[in-house]
Amino acid sequence: MQDRVLTSAIKDMTVADVRKSLAVLRKEWESHAKMSPICLSMKVSDSMCASEFAFLFIMGHHEKRHQKKS
Repeated sequence: MQDRVLTSAIKDMTVADVRKSLAVLRKEWESHAKMSPICLSMKVSDSMCASEFAFLFIMGHHEKRHQKKS
């Protein structure tokens, strides 16, 4: 059986940094009110806002899954 190597879904971010940013988004989601949306320009890391992180995470995750099929 092959050992799985964890790689980040976002280039230039470590797996730990991605997990921290996801935790920030989850915490914000749990605490937001239904009538007040999450601010997409809030910082989830030192260099990235929520909208940029979400886009890069989804695209990176999709790319990794697509590469697995090959």
